[in-house]
Amino acid sequence: MSLSRSIVSTFVVVVLSLLAAEFVARTVFGLKPLVIQTPYHPIYALAEFDNLSTNAEMARGPSGPLAYGYAEGTFGYYYDGATPTPRSSTNLSDFLFRHTLSRYDAATIDRLACEQPNAAAIYVLGGSVAQGHSAQSKEATWHALLEGKLRKQLHRDDLYLFNGAMGGYLSLQDKMAYYLAAVPRDARAILILNSQNDLIVPMSSATRPGDPFVLGVRFGQFFTDGFIWWLAKHSSIANAVLQSEVKQVVRTYRQRLEEDDTAFAQYATAAVDIYFENMNEILEDCAIDGRACLVAVQPARSFTAINRGLPAGDVLSEKRMRRFYELMKQGIAGSPYRERFVDLTGIFDQSDMAEIYTDGSHYSERGQEVLADALMQPSLGLLRDAASGTTMSARCRRPSI
Repeated sequence: MSLSRSIVSTFVVVVLSLLAAEFVARTVFGLKPLVIQTPYHPIYALAEFDNLSTNAEMARGPSGPLAYGYAEGTFGYYYDGATPTPRSSTNLSDFLFRHTLSRYDAATIDRLACEQPNAAAIYVLGGSVAQGHSAQSKEATWHALLEGKLRKQLHRDDLYLFNGAMGGYLSLQDKMAYYLAAVPRDARAILILNSQNDLIVPMSSATRPGDPFVLGVRFGQFFTDGFIWWLAKHSSIANAVLQSEVKQVVRTYRQRLEEDDTAFAQYATAAVDIYFENMNEILEDCAIDGRACLVAVQPARSFTAINRGLPAGDVLSEKRMRRFYELMKQGIAGSPYRERFVDLTGIFDQSDMAEIYTDGSHYSERGQEVLADALMQPSLGLLRDAASGTTMSARCRRPSI
């Protein structure tokens, strides 16, 4: 009896101590449990950054299983036929047009394409820069400004820029978006604005070059027993330990790339090769099918600094960032579709960097204006090259059942 009481007493003391420590960690030190902010997507690995705070909320989000008609069961989500069946697999990519800075959702795009078969439309793909990240409103994004400029120049109101970009996406995901969101809609003009994520995002998440930056996290969620994830979601202390380990892994990986010339050469070459492989594949498909497509290589603070003779350090040293810049230039020059690349890395060279950049990659509203101006002539060329606007898609001719 005495031993049993001692065990129970010890257990109670340990539990109360842990609860007290957790209370202090949250109220005094401001620590918080794990919050997943990058929703899982079955095709793209991650969906939109919608700032939902729990898995249950993300499940009800625009790219969650409930949006696709899956109901929660004991051991998974199951489709029971209670909701309408999809007519196209492209609905798995419809969320791309529902980000916070998009001005046309997928349903609106499909309606306009069918109602205005002779309209002119440019589909925009890429990462957060392509979205217009850092603009304070949808109307202040570069793609909204560019749409207005094109309409005024061409004297037509039936001209649209449909934005299907997504923050954090690399060229692999841009390629998937091209095939799943743009091609099935018979997009005739496509503008891809990207590159920076392919260079720097993997080293910030300890993933392989070319891989979605949450891939390692997804592996952990699926291929471990899940206990550490459960603990981190319920304990701010456990989450602090977990985040500390993640940061240390990233620091170690980044330090190796900084200090080891061979490791960096392998990383940089792979990142750039994968980027141009994905973009060249898209451009080849565009050429075969008669689409007008451009790939715009985005400006970045480090690239602007290089052009202006200023220190170009970013996530890595100036020497490393300069090498990235050189490899990108070589990649464009060596592409069989080099004329379909638009090098925008110098568009901010004459601007006040403090006025343009909100961080290493994104632009203020003044930067959005400069970007829109820089893309004006390439976009006019896209529209000229596009075969008679947005031709009637087979989706519009599909009979009702």
